[in-house]
Amino acid sequence: DAPPTRAIGAFVFVALFGGVLLWRFDGFVDRAIDSSMERPAVSTAYGVTAHLCVLFFGVYFFGQVTRLSASGLVVAGAGAAVAIAVVALAGLGLTVVGARLTELVGERRPWYGLLVGAVLGAAAWLLPVVAAGLVVWTLLVSVGIGGPTREWIHASRTPATETDA
Repeated sequence: DAPPTRAIGAFVFVALFGGVLLWRFDGFVDRAIDSSMERPAVSTAYGVTAHLCVLFFGVYFFGQVTRLSASGLVVAGAGAAVAIAVVALAGLGLTVVGARLTELVGERRPWYGLLVGAVLGAAAWLLPVVAAGLVVWTLLVSVGIGGPTREWIHASRTPATETDA
């Protein structure tokens, strides 16, 4: 598993899933860009939290499926479901980061941002140490998914509940 192979895989999957998100949920991606870039440091913390939740529930789900089923096909399907969730998050996060970078040099262009984000994600996997690539990739994705995660966590809050506290 050489770094170029990981980088190519990351680029293809991020471009694919990010493209589907832009194609089907363009408004959501625009709101994600706004909310993530409103407070990037806070977004990064919420994004890391989202990664930890996906990791926990993914491992739990995969563990339950392997205990309940002896079928290799079912276990492979569970692994694929967890992988799809991770890649979908990466597609969103890196598209948001890339779109923000395009906005810094001109107007916001989410489709160009998708390519910029996919290149950034691929570049992270070119690092010679896999752990370093994983950390860089996770932080990049976390910046992009943190804003929507923060909004989702605090969605039940109303101005009245915040003033009561």
